[in-house]
Amino acid sequence: MFNSDEYQRVSDFLELVKPGTPWCIPTELFLKLNGNVKRGKFVNQSINELLKERGLVSSPSIEAADYYGDVIVSDPRDRFARHEGATSLPLSAFPSDFDGVIYFGRETPVSKIKAKMVSFDISQIPILSSDQKQLHGVVTWRSLALASDSPEPLRAQDVMAKAGHVASSGDDFVELVDTIIAQEYVLYRVPDGRINGIVTASDLARAFDGTASIYVRLQELENRLRILLDRSPLPELQKHLEGRRQEMSGFRGATDMMFGEYLSALKDPNIWAATGIGFDQDSCLSLLAAAKEVRNGVMHFSSGPEDESQAEKDGHAAVIRALRLLRAIPTS
Repeated sequence: MFNSDEYQRVSDFLELVKPGTPWCIPTELFLKLNGNVKRGKFVNQSINELLKERGLVSSPSIEAADYYGDVIVSDPRDRFARHEGATSLPLSAFPSDFDGVIYFGRETPVSKIKAKMVSFDISQIPILSSDQKQLHGVVTWRSLALASDSPEPLRAQDVMAKAGHVASSGDDFVELVDTIIAQEYVLYRVPDGRINGIVTASDLARAFDGTASIYVRLQELENRLRILLDRSPLPELQKHLEGRRQEMSGFRGATDMMFGEYLSALKDPNIWAATGIGFDQDSCLSLLAAAKEVRNGVMHFSSGPEDESQAEKDGHAAVIRALRLLRAIPTS
């Protein structure tokens, strides 16, 4: 585990990573060394470009990592169980407008809570102990409305509602969608026990605006395919690169393959057997071929949900079915 004050730049850290010598680093520290506090499109892109320039990979990818967890940076030719976290998106990787969670204590005047909720346009504020480890309740607009007839000055403990499920920062966001919809939010704990994050129904709506949901599913599908393909020797995979790409030097395995090349490789009986996919090959390849077409479409922004054709809807359904099959295959 890398956790040193000796290095101040991400490039210094990456110099430590050699073939056969992977390094594990806290996600938060990795970002800090790159000069960042939060993730975003351009931050993720800059880190991925740095890794690519040096011929390195991170597992999980920086955009899909638990902010309070770790990533392993390695030479892609190293063979070790680096893909064990094949979740689609941990809660702490979810976009947030705030650094941590906005909260108050039990004695906070309701007037102060309302001012914060209005000025920050938020609908839920957790009521926590001073160390953020004990959750007393949650103040919402609904709980405020139910207590609005009281003639006495109210404090947080007088108007808070009972809190619902509290997740962990590394829990799979997709698995918690139903909970977020039902509760209108989900709070999560970070590894030191503090409640320091929240994902709301409004966040959910923003995340799935446009074609975001299919991006998440396609990312997970491709990650899982790479894991399974990398169970075969590099020379066997390289045979399935297109045209002159077969002469690629420093071929690193599935991470250097295109989606069509995945499909070509999976038609090879030996590679198919090595993946451990125990389902009908033709059925799986048919679904994955449909997923390839969807991927090509969304990567070129061919349409949004408001103008989806029936063919595109069918393609998205194929992606979901293919992902269900791949989720049934152990990745470790």
